[in-house]
Amino acid sequence: MLIVGAGHGGLAVARDLARAGREVLLVDAHQRVGDAWRTRWDSLRLFTPRDLDGLPGIPFPRGDDPFPGKDEVAEYQERYAQEMRFPLRLGAEVRALKTVAGTFEATLGGDVIRARSVVIAGGPFHAPRIPDFASRLDRTVLQLHSRDYRRARDLPEGPVVVVGAANSGSEIAVEVARERPTTIAIGTRKPLAPKRFRSPTWWKLALLRDRVFHERTAYIAWLPWPLRAGGYLGADLDAAAVTHGLRLAPRVVDAAANRLRFVDGSDVTARTVIWATGYRADHSFIAGGEPPATPLVPIGRHGRTPVTGLHFVRGRFLFAISRHARDVARDVRNSG
Repeated sequence: MLIVGAGHGGLAVARDLARAGREVLLVDAHQRVGDAWRTRWDSLRLFTPRDLDGLPGIPFPRGDDPFPGKDEVAEYQERYAQEMRFPLRLGAEVRALKTVAGTFEATLGGDVIRARSVVIAGGPFHAPRIPDFASRLDRTVLQLHSRDYRRARDLPEGPVVVVGAANSGSEIAVEVARERPTTIAIGTRKPLAPKRFRSPTWWKLALLRDRVFHERTAYIAWLPWPLRAGGYLGADLDAAAVTHGLRLAPRVVDAAANRLRFVDGSDVTARTVIWATGYRADHSFIAGGEPPATPLVPIGRHGRTPVTGLHFVRGRFLFAISRHARDVARDVRNSG
């Protein structure tokens, strides 16, 4: 069994399959387990409490803050992989995956790994999505995707525009507004989740309720209902507008030179643009059978695909990823 991605999903699948007597190999493009978290911005904290962020068999470490930081998650994942003694191959990106005579062949650099089944646990969306008109900005404008932002003090002096106002964009914009003149471009304004979402007790009660009523449903049903309805957990933009002078602007529709234009016709000068515009699925390395092949996207419950033996792990929060990973592992065991 080949598991691509050594994050929460991959580790949970590996644990369940290893306990069932399956031989597993975890491969990850990063140099260390947990690097996907280490490379995020410094102040990033989880929205779910640490009691819910653990993996089977080893609880998440306790701490003064009920909501752990990203480095705590990275260290926990690395320790988990070490204590479980999973076979690992790190710094190895899967560049091609195809089926040959009923067996999967994964190309990693100059090597080929063969496996009866494959679980893609690196997340369904991992390629940064940046609008085409970004190329019309001058080279003097620093452009970063949110995944590449680290800290406000590293940005050059001058106005900053954060494009995108979901969880990452709102958190980054409020942080940067303390250090630089900042504008956040808001495409669709989503309701801010109530403050009780920052209460560990509320999370536990909400999840207990969902377990009672949705015990056998897909992972999305485990999310507390305000999040299923599209609310977000990011920073309070209205409060930051008052306290830090954060400018709230509408959707960005174009760019030229060092200016971004908004849907209402107004524009703003930018020295730095941070694209918090999310990610897109990129499964172009996957071939759905003998050539010519069509790239696949995850479909069906438990991340099943039209190709027998190929599965995906999905999830929005760590607890949801872990639960879905267990469903995937069970599906893999039942499929032979």
